[in-house]
Amino acid sequence: MLLAIVLMCSVLMPTAKADGKHDFYFEASRGDAFYKFFYSTGLSGKLLKKLMVSDERAQRLNHIYPGDKFKIELDENHNLKKIVFAPQNANPIIISYSKQKFRFVTVNIQPTQDITSSTITINKSLIYDAKKAGIEAEVTKLIVDNFSWELNFSRDLRKGDKFVLAWDGEKTPCAMIYVGDRKTIALFAYKNPAGQKKYYTSEGKTLNDSFSFPPLKKYTRISSGYQKSRYHPTLKIWRSHLGTDFAAPKGTPVYATAKGVIKHLATLTGYGNVVYLKHGTEYLTVYAHLAGFKKGLRTGDKVAKGQAIGFVGSTGQSTGNHLHYEIRLNGIHKDAEKFKPSKQSLVPTSAMADFKDHSNHVLSELGIK
Repeated sequence: MLLAIVLMCSVLMPTAKADGKHDFYFEASRGDAFYKFFYSTGLSGKLLKKLMVSDERAQRLNHIYPGDKFKIELDENHNLKKIVFAPQNANPIIISYSKQKFRFVTVNIQPTQDITSSTITINKSLIYDAKKAGIEAEVTKLIVDNFSWELNFSRDLRKGDKFVLAWDGEKTPCAMIYVGDRKTIALFAYKNPAGQKKYYTSEGKTLNDSFSFPPLKKYTRISSGYQKSRYHPTLKIWRSHLGTDFAAPKGTPVYATAKGVIKHLATLTGYGNVVYLKHGTEYLTVYAHLAGFKKGLRTGDKVAKGQAIGFVGSTGQSTGNHLHYEIRLNGIHKDAEKFKPSKQSLVPTSAMADFKDHSNHVLSELGIK
């Protein structure tokens, strides 16, 4: 019976139509909203409100996209019996209504073909060994882009470490798993309702971090903002100021705005004592004019979001105690006060059960615990 309903969803008609048995079919177009379909069958706003608070999966009905399909089934007295919601890029949801209660069932229509796998065994480097294993450059880039938030590829990889890629028929993997002597990191693909594919841990989180702002818990004021042209107080010339300056007492702790790897920890003529943090493959943050560095930090070390990395000072070309902070995207300076870096993504709560089931299935097929 369940399969028959799913098959029926695949041939839903493109416009609303009743079939004489109180069954209504809809296909969403741009600008459509579920409540319009619901009301068009004669059902009440009171019942819709009850539906939307009955289960967290009901909130998915507030986010529909062109091509999503619905069947709303009424009984002979024009009372709601069932709603079948068939999104284009997610599993169908069947919502039945009986005895004044809603019941939700998510239908698993994940690809049924066997999971296949490819393995990259590290002997020289990821790029070299991936090419040797026949992995396309696009997929290697996916590995680097995702795992760079947790792995320092120049220091963490050891000979014999592996990247296991699972495939379910698509061009890109359905899972990417790093297996090392000290840890295993597994990422699984999930497509959002718009068809965008990202990789998540088994807990439903992407590895990338969300950035915080500012990098100080306490400061007096922003003494100088991002400017394309500013008169430099020590050089006495007009030049760009591509960062944000925070005036603060000497010794005030400075914190990493996101997890990352120390790319440089150095003393330079202009920046004075400076820390460059690399975040994944796209982002870089800079912390300059420091009085000193947090004890024990070295170039190549991994740091956590909110970890102290240094202290406010006035080293380099500086006229007073302050932190000079920069954020760069693919080498391009951004105005830290206005720029919105990408945030960590989460698998929707309504999809987590199916996501975890699929993740466990992939691990079982690959024999990875």
